[in-house]
Amino acid sequence: MIEAFNGPVFLILFIVNLLGGAYYAYQALFTSEKFCDQYGIHHSAILPLRLAGSLIAALVIILIYILFRENGPQGTWPIFVFGFLQSLIFTYFGYVTVNHSEAAKMEGVKYTAEAYLAPLGFTVINALLIYGLSDKIYF
Repeated sequence: MIEAFNGPVFLILFIVNLLGGAYYAYQALFTSEKFCDQYGIHHSAILPLRLAGSLIAALVIILIYILFRENGPQGTWPIFVFGFLQSLIFTYFGYVTVNHSEAAKMEGVKYTAEAYLAPLGFTVINALLIYGLSDKIYF
């Protein structure tokens, strides 16, 4: 398994990426009300929150499959590029929402920098994985 991921560093980054995604997918899908309450978001936003969570959960399931498949990440570049682009796009829109939107100024809303720092972390991890596994994922 370690060889399939070009050593322990990229395997650990892959697992961190997977676990981070699993954490946010779980929050969005199974603790939606608590998640909304944590940030002062009205419960009418639960459906779009669960939509986002379902997309992340699907990615997590695919990452689990990649982790345990015989040839590891070989030929799976679209998954890594999707993760990179999704987190990059959300980094931008998370920043804009937290710092420049009317929604962030609404009474009771408690947005934090987590809305763009967490996806920024995923963007960096995905970029490192794409670079470090390029000999495998593009095969």
